Amino acid sequence: MKRLTISADACTETLALLITMAWADGDLEDRERQGVRAASEIFNLTKELRARLDQLLERPLTVGELLFDAHSARDKSFAFVAAAWMSGLDENVHEKEKALLDEVATLFGFTENRKAELVQIARDLEPLRKPDETWANELQGHSFAPRR
Repeated sequence: MKRLTISADACTETLALLITMAWADGDLEDRERQGVRAASEIFNLTKELRARLDQLLERPLTVGELLFDAHSARDKSFAFVAAAWMSGLDENVHEKEKALLDEVATLFGFTENRKAELVQIARDLEPLRKPDETWANELQGHSFAPRR
């Protein structure tokens, strides 16, 4: 099994992007909020970084406010796949979610081909194994640690 390592900052910005994606339709569901909090614990983020995420759950950033400039192409690709995966969780990608993914792809400097490749990776990810399971609980059994 390959182990993914990304920096704590990249974890935080990825979660910030997921929050922005969760808010794309104008409503943040409780399970989305709980999922972000569970992921922040799984990633073992500092108290300060978790506090920042709690603030973002109340007022998400716009795509232009995300801090990905200093991150690698690999970290950006990871974040984009996570966002694309989240957009398809309910099997109905809202037009606002599509528009947000386009905006993120432009911000990250992805070509149309690269964007399509990453979206396909997200769509090919295994869905939750149990219909009543949340992705946060599903992740609890895995070990994800940020690179320090």
